[in-house]
Amino acid sequence: MIEIRKVGLLCMTMLFVCLSAFSQIDTVRIRVIGLTCSSCSKSVEEKLIKVSFVKSVNMNLNRNEATILVDFSKKVNWNVLARAVYDAGFSVGSFFVPSCKSAAYKMNQLTCDDNYFFVGDAAMAALDKPYYTLVGKYFMDKKSYREWQQKFLLQGYTDPAAVAYYYYY
Repeated sequence: MIEIRKVGLLCMTMLFVCLSAFSQIDTVRIRVIGLTCSSCSKSVEEKLIKVSFVKSVNMNLNRNEATILVDFSKKVNWNVLARAVYDAGFSVGSFFVPSCKSAAYKMNQLTCDDNYFFVGDAAMAALDKPYYTLVGKYFMDKKSYREWQQKFLLQGYTDPAAVAYYYYY
């Protein structure tokens, strides 16, 4: 009887792993500035869950962070996700998306490398990080964005709002 349960549990686990692989779901994390209570968290969660490519949202008030399961088989737009945070009355402190090393699927019919462009320190490019930190007006706090704006001007990069891909470091 115990062996039958073990085999059943193993089969269910394998089925879940297979279904997860086909569904192209991965985690995105957003640090939210201004969360002070459970009502704040709830309002952000309600805005995020309405986004078409969002499967679920887990708010962590202690870390001021939203962990979001994203369905990459649908059209994904990080600007829409950031806008949902702003629409709830808060701002984004930092925005973390799966790196190309950890994501083996396409996003909006493009390869991972076609969606992202590295703009950080060249020594950091070689690191095998599981997440990219997005750069842009709506993906980071104001102070960090001002610092990145100066780097963009000095290095001749196009304004993040004017490109079809996302900058990261």
